Amino acid sequence: MRKILIPILLFCISIASSCVEPLDEQEIIDTRLNKRLADYRADKLMDCRQEAIDAAEYYVDSLIDTWVGREVLDTLTFPKQPSKPIKPEGIIGTVKKFNPK
Repeated sequence: MRKILIPILLFCISIASSCVEPLDEQEIIDTRLNKRLADYRADKLMDCRQEAIDAAEYYVDSLIDTWVGREVLDTLTFPKQPSKPIKPEGIIGTVKKFNPK
């Protein structure tokens, strides 16, 4: 039984090894290189976008600071007092309910 098993096993190994395609090393290197380049570009693009957002936020903050001015931070300036409302004329003598008896 062992004598038959060994040739069959060798035959199966030889068939299996003939079915395997040889590896193309250059293709593997190119694939890995392209992936690393794509990752690098994506990282640089994210960094560039973040720098643009930071610069825009700084610019907008400086514009708001210029528009608002320093008066917001100054505690010595008070708003002007509102004007008094117009005083209505008296209603005594003009309305029947308030006429003296």
